[in-house]
Amino acid sequence: MSELKKETIEFLKLLADQSRLDILDLLYHEKKTSSEIQSALKKSQSTISQHLKVLTNKNLIIFDRIDNIKHYRIRNKDVFKLLADIRSFVAGINMSNEDILDTLGI
Repeated sequence: MSELKKETIEFLKLLADQSRLDILDLLYHEKKTSSEIQSALKKSQSTISQHLKVLTNKNLIIFDRIDNIKHYRIRNKDVFKLLADIRSFVAGINMSNEDILDTLGI
């Protein structure tokens, strides 16, 4: 298996986690600290830290250190276009022929 294929599989696994998707959604509009993310998602500090580490290691998020506190933000918002495309694709494959015709107005 090629290295690119392996990396693609790992990237898709990364996106297949609800908590990580929730973190990305929270960071869409503004920076947040791990405490703010933890509070918003009602998850333990260790769980949030683990997910933030994974997202940071895969370069989906980065952080700025302000007064020794990490403020996380999205590195590249193109990830949201990818997620929208995936959602559209999944919705399309889950539609019946009748739903497709209805959507097209036929």
